[in-house]
Amino acid sequence: MEAIEKIKAKSKDEQLEMARSPETTEEDLAILAQVGNHRVRKALASRTGLSTNTLLAFIKNNYLKLIISERKDLPDEVLQKLVEEDNWVIREKVASHPDLSEDVIIDLANDESDYVRVSLLENQKFDEAFLERMVKIDKRLVRKTFASSSPLPAQVAKGFVDDDYYGTKVALAKNPSVGQDIHEALLKDKQAVVRKAVCQAPSIAPEITKMIGNDENDGVVEEIFKREDLTEKDLDILSSARNWKARALVSKHPNVTEEQLLKLAKDEEKRVKLQLAKRSTIPGKVILELVFGEKQGNNIKKLVLKKDLDSDSLIELSKKGDDYVKKVISKREDLPNEAKAILSEDPNETVRSNLKAS
Repeated sequence: MEAIEKIKAKSKDEQLEMARSPETTEEDLAILAQVGNHRVRKALASRTGLSTNTLLAFIKNNYLKLIISERKDLPDEVLQKLVEEDNWVIREKVASHPDLSEDVIIDLANDESDYVRVSLLENQKFDEAFLERMVKIDKRLVRKTFASSSPLPAQVAKGFVDDDYYGTKVALAKNPSVGQDIHEALLKDKQAVVRKAVCQAPSIAPEITKMIGNDENDGVVEEIFKREDLTEKDLDILSSARNWKARALVSKHPNVTEEQLLKLAKDEEKRVKLQLAKRSTIPGKVILELVFGEKQGNNIKKLVLKKDLDSDSLIELSKKGDDYVKKVISKREDLPNEAKAILSEDPNETVRSNLKAS
C-alpha cells in the first residue's frame, strides 16, 4: 500500500517518466498500470522485455488489455488469459497473433463470435495433420470452423462430408477450395439445409447445377435461382430439370432466352406454362405456342391474351384461334386491319358482334 500511495502522490508527468524509464522496476510498472492515466498506460503498453507476470498484471486494466492484445510478442500464458475475455474485440485481436498454441487455436475456433472465428481463419495457416485431428474433435463448432479453412486438403474435406452436425457440412459446401466431388456428396445429404448450402458455393460445375435442378425439394431448387451469376448454359440445364419448379423458375428468370421460353411453352407440365404466361413480356412465337398448345381449359389463354400483342401474333390468332381466342381478341382496340377482316367473316356471331362494338 505504501508503494501505491507513493506513486499516486507523484504528478502525471512524473508517472509518465517512470513508465518510460528503463530503471523502473516491474513491480512499480504494475502499480502504474493501476493508478496511471491513459498516457501512462499507453507508455506501459509499448514496453518490451517484460515478464509474463507483469504483462498479466497489465491486462487487469481494460484499457491496457485492449492495447496489449494487439501485440505480436505475447507469451502463451497471456494469450490464454486474453482468450477468456468477455470482449470479443480482444479475442478477435488474439486470433491474428502469429504464434498461437494449439490449445488457443481450438479455443478461438470454438468462439461464439463469428468475427473471432473469421479472424482466426484469415490469419492462420493449418497443416493437414492438424486439420485431420479437427475432423474428429468432439466440439462441433470447432469442426464447423475448420470446414471453412481454405485451402482445405481433399482428404480433410472428405472427412467433413460425414460430419453429424449440419453446420459443418454447410460451411464445407461454401468453402471455395472444395471440388465437385464434395458438392456431389453433399447433394446426397438428407438435410435440405445442406443441399441449399451447395447452391451458395462460390462456383458450381454444370453437373452440380443439373443435380440441384433434379432435387425433389422445391426450397433447394429455389435457392440456386438466388444466384446472380446464372449463365445461359445454366438456364439451359435447368430448363430440362426433372423438378418442374426449376423449369418454371427458368421461365421467370430475367436472362432467359427466347429459344428457352419457346421450349418451356411446350412443357408437359401445365404449371410451368402458367408461370411462363405470367411474364410481363412474352415474344410473339412463344405467345402462339402457349395459346395453341392449351388443349384443355383456358387458364393460360386468359393470362396471355391480356398482354400487348404484336400485329403478326393477332393476325395468326384470328386465323387459327378457337372460338374462345377469337371472342377475346375481337374485343381489342388494337387489332390490325387484316385481323379485323378475318374476324368479320367468322361464323361465330359473338365474334362479329364484338368486332363491331370495339
